[in-house]
Amino acid sequence: MSETTAEVTPQVLVYGVPPSGAWGVDSDVDVWYTSSSHELVQALRRQVPQLLLCLHAPPKYDGIEAVRAVRRLDPGAPVVLATHHRDTMTNLQAAQSTVTWSVELSTDEPVSDGLFDVVTDASEWFESQTA
Repeated sequence: MSETTAEVTPQVLVYGVPPSGAWGVDSDVDVWYTSSSHELVQALRRQVPQLLLCLHAPPKYDGIEAVRAVRRLDPGAPVVLATHHRDTMTNLQAAQSTVTWSVELSTDEPVSDGLFDVVTDASEWFESQTA
């Protein structure tokens, strides 16, 4: 029996606000944005991406709760929490929900732009791994 190797397009699922004016990353990485925990769970039930990026910008985006929802479906999925709320409570909640990595967003720009910067960096990293 012969096997064929197909290239897998890296996928990033983002729970958070998409950037204004730019809905995608100019790369070979598939990026999807969801704006609710329900949409996030539905997307995960269809397919687990290579990276999940959860925005923590209360009250609209509760990234900690989003991470908990992800962990209930897939305890080993790589999840990055992006926030500019760097306080003890957020750090403890992130640790308890077993975030893979945490990224601090700049407070000098809108949350959507900071999140887009993280998505762009992740996409560039995935591209560098396949080059």
